[in-house]
Amino acid sequence: LINLIIDGFVYSFGAVSNDIKSFYKTTEWATSLVVSLACGFYLLSAPVASALCNKWGCRRIGIIGSCIAAGAVAVSVRSPNIVCMWLSFGFIGGIGMGLVYLPSIVMVGYYFEEKRAIATGIVTAGTGIGCIALPPLATFIFDTFGWKIGLFIMSLILLCCAFCCIFMRPLQPIRKRRIIASADIYIAAIYWGSCQNTSSFFLH
Repeated sequence: LINLIIDGFVYSFGAVSNDIKSFYKTTEWATSLVVSLACGFYLLSAPVASALCNKWGCRRIGIIGSCIAAGAVAVSVRSPNIVCMWLSFGFIGGIGMGLVYLPSIVMVGYYFEEKRAIATGIVTAGTGIGCIALPPLATFIFDTFGWKIGLFIMSLILLCCAFCCIFMRPLQPIRKRRIIASADIYIAAIYWGSCQNTSSFFLH
């Protein structure tokens, strides 16, 4: 679902590019640079995002990244010029999207072992669904509410990624889980033995 929202949002920028171009009276190159910067920093932030995930966990970084991305897109509608939009939407928004995208991929490796390839394929398929579903929705939103309110609504859709990240429950390492399971069995055996001894005592 995160892939669907993030990639679908990025590929929906074409629905609003002409409005931004005419509003700021700028060139196509300057307008397209907004989403180009977002895509670039969205992927370039992966090493930083991975380091942060190792330190603070995927769930926390994903939620923070969702809030950063949604906030940057929401603030970008107040940009006085195209350069400020490069910074807010492109730079900050791109980094935020990278911080939420990478944890969604990393968590697949944590949750799946035997069928990890299938799980990764299903997660990646979200990108295709987003690229098909979100552009028509974005076009409807921009045509109905205008590009500024439309971008604000799209930022709320981005914020939904934070809700998805809540379910990224950290898992215990396999070895630790096995130790805990063995300890539970050992304790249960001792408890069962004590119950047997107690029942034998009362019967006698």
